[in-house]
Amino acid sequence: MKKIITITVLGSILISTDTHAANFAVITSPPTILSIVIFLVALGCLYGVLKVLSLLKGGYLSKSWQLFMSSFIVLALSQVANLLNDFELLLVPSFLVPALLVVASGLLLIGIFETKQTLE
Repeated sequence: MKKIITITVLGSILISTDTHAANFAVITSPPTILSIVIFLVALGCLYGVLKVLSLLKGGYLSKSWQLFMSSFIVLALSQVANLLNDFELLLVPSFLVPALLVVASGLLLIGIFETKQTLE
């Protein structure tokens, strides 16, 4: 009896949902493709930073590399928010993506200055 009720409930849920075709015009538009490429590059840079951090083991340059890591994380989050907005999965405020990009740029700049001060 439990099996029949479960199948009936799941069947009614599946029937009542709307299905939409993928919007290939949005997916293949140049800004969206560029956002995907930037997201993938940010993930690659994050992987490289994690490798360098594992080699530093808490040295003098570890603080600056942690700032680099946080800047790439914020950059990846900004691109995720941009892609969610482009694919219309989640509507984010219009100021969120540029604000995250400014924060990522600031963290990267602080990391560069921290490296410069450490190496002098």
